[in-house]
Amino acid sequence: MICVDKKTALVTGAGAGIGQGIALELAAKGYKVYANARSEESVKETLEKGHGRGLEILPLLFDVSVQSQVRDKISSLERIDCLVNNAAISFLRTIEDTTEEDWDVVLNTNVKGYFFCSKYALPKMGRGSSIINLSSGAAKTGGAIVSIAYSASKGAINTMTLSFATRLASQGIRVNAISPGFVDTKMLAVNDTPLDYYKSVIPLGFLGTVEDIAALAYYLASDCSRYMTGQIIEINGGDIMG
Repeated sequence: MICVDKKTALVTGAGAGIGQGIALELAAKGYKVYANARSEESVKETLEKGHGRGLEILPLLFDVSVQSQVRDKISSLERIDCLVNNAAISFLRTIEDTTEEDWDVVLNTNVKGYFFCSKYALPKMGRGSSIINLSSGAAKTGGAIVSIAYSASKGAINTMTLSFATRLASQGIRVNAISPGFVDTKMLAVNDTPLDYYKSVIPLGFLGTVEDIAALAYYLASDCSRYMTGQIIEINGGDIMG
C-alpha cells in the first residue's frame, strides 16, 4: 500500500520536547506545519530548527486553555489534515498541597484545551484526516511521580479519544492517542529523579526519545494507519504491558 502524506498539520505545545519533535517530523515528511505556542519566544527554537532544515513550519500563537483564542486562531486556517493535541502542564503536588487553582490550571490546559482544539479543527478536516492526542502511562498507573491532577487529565484524554473516535468514524476522521512512558525530555527532569532509576524500571533498559514518539505520530497521521481509530497506543519500552 502506498502511504499518502497529508498536507497540513497543527501541533499544539510545539515549542519544545515531544511537540517540537512531532512538528519537525511531520514537516520533514512534507507537511505544512502550524506550530502552536503561547508566544513567539516559546516557539522560536522550533521555527529556527525547521527553517534551518528548509521545512515549512509556521507559528500559530494562542493559549489552548482560552476557548476564544482557540476558536479564532484555528478558524483562520484553511484546512487541517492532522491535529496533534500535545500542549500540557505538569507539576509536582501532594494531595494535601493541591489547590483548586492547581487543579483548574492543569485540567483547563490538558483536557479543555484538547477538546476545544478538536472541536474547532473539525470544520477544517475531511475524510482521511487524523486527530492525535498525547496521553501518558500515568493514566493507567496513577503516576506516582506526577500530580494527581495530571494523571486524572490523561485518563480523561483517553476517554475523550474513544468518544471522539466513535462519533467521527462515519466522517472518515480517525482519532487515536499516543501514551508515552519515560521519554528523555526536560519535563522528565522536573522531579529530580535520577535517570538511572528510569532505566532500571524499563524492561528494554533505556529511555525513549522524542524521535521515537514523533515516528509513531507520523504513522498515525499518514494513510499507513487508515484502518486504526480509537486506539490508546502505549510506547514505553515495556514499562506498561497489556
